[in-house]
Amino acid sequence: MTEGTEKGKYIFYEELGSGGSGKVYRAYDKHLKCDRAVKKFKAEDDVWKKELDMLKELRHPLLPMITDSMEEGEERYLVMEYIEGKNLEEYVRERGRIAQEQAVKWAIELAEVLIYLHERSSPVIYRDMKPSNIMVDTYGKIRLVDFGTAWMRYQEKDNVLRAGTYGYAAPEQLSEKGMDEVDERSDIYGLGAVLYYMLTGDNLSEPPFLAQPIRLFDRRLSSGLEKAVGRAVAEERNKRYQTMRQFKAALECYKKTDKAWERFRKIIGGIYYCILLGVGFWFAGLCGNSGKEEEILLAAGLILSLCLIKSVICIFTRKGEVRRERSVFLTEKKGRGIVLVLAGIVSAMAISAGQAVAGEEKVLMVNVRNTKGQKLLIRYDAIYPLSDVLKLELPLCNFEEGKTYELRLECINCETEEISSRTFYLKSLEPGL
Repeated sequence: MTEGTEKGKYIFYEELGSGGSGKVYRAYDKHLKCDRAVKKFKAEDDVWKKELDMLKELRHPLLPMITDSMEEGEERYLVMEYIEGKNLEEYVRERGRIAQEQAVKWAIELAEVLIYLHERSSPVIYRDMKPSNIMVDTYGKIRLVDFGTAWMRYQEKDNVLRAGTYGYAAPEQLSEKGMDEVDERSDIYGLGAVLYYMLTGDNLSEPPFLAQPIRLFDRRLSSGLEKAVGRAVAEERNKRYQTMRQFKAALECYKKTDKAWERFRKIIGGIYYCILLGVGFWFAGLCGNSGKEEEILLAAGLILSLCLIKSVICIFTRKGEVRRERSVFLTEKKGRGIVLVLAGIVSAMAISAGQAVAGEEKVLMVNVRNTKGQKLLIRYDAIYPLSDVLKLELPLCNFEEGKTYELRLECINCETEEISSRTFYLKSLEPGL
């Protein structure tokens, strides 16, 4: 149809879009002096009569109002109010992703429209929920248009063709089973896909045709909202919300889900860090104590295990959270490589403890009592002032059964550096004695 074409009282001057059932034009109403949206149907289709009858019965603020219809020979037209603005696909393409609060607000409004359609005495399944069928007017309000593929549940299924846009249509809409499995849950899938598009800007009708978790695009998005969208676009109908009211309720309370999950994470996190801190203090208290090498290695192993367990849990349950932790703890930006530093310190201490175990035979710990009966713990290389009487106590835990040990005592004159030494040979008891 060329620009300036007249049909009755309407002057056609702009094509607004096209779909499976026909094309939509912007036309000027010469009688009422205003613009209208006129849909011209394909000559061989009877869709126009069905859409006309359906829209005449529907009354909702977000649905277009029918003002007129025309038939000229084989040409059929449906005249509706003209909505000044852009469709959602163009809107997102120009402005980018929709802010989370706004996207959820629009999704709830669309859910209310679909609830109205689904809960009528003659339920209507919209079947073509996609960004290009949602208009955003100049005031930021949305409207749902194009009922060419909508289906009334009381219609004979044999007369209804498969319909929908790949990526936004539920899998059952495009299956070989026809209309046998199409119901209200199919519209839930479509609305979930539209919300996914608003939040991510990822058009599901384009490669790779895959709805991924929304937080892979922006980790600031709500985890509760991610779960709601993921459930809505589940491949199997039984895994989706079973009614549009359930989906709407999930969208209205996703923040409560976030708060509950955040509270749970804080509790678990607090318990985790308390355990880690306790093991850390235990580790610190063991360091430097001879004969505690096994406990030192155990404590070091527990610290490393706790860090690894937390990382594994994050990887499998909160992939978006793993990226955030990497940016704070595992990168070298701003000198915050905390986990790497901790792992290095623990590894170094573990190596030192291992070396201490390996050199255990070279160290002999003795208890010394002076003339006043005061007890001192000294090592083989310690230097103390000489007293008249020294009593040495050798704990049995320092000796293995049946082995011989050498005990050498040295006295050094600090003025002349003269050394006086005495060597003793000690043999532990034989096993069984």
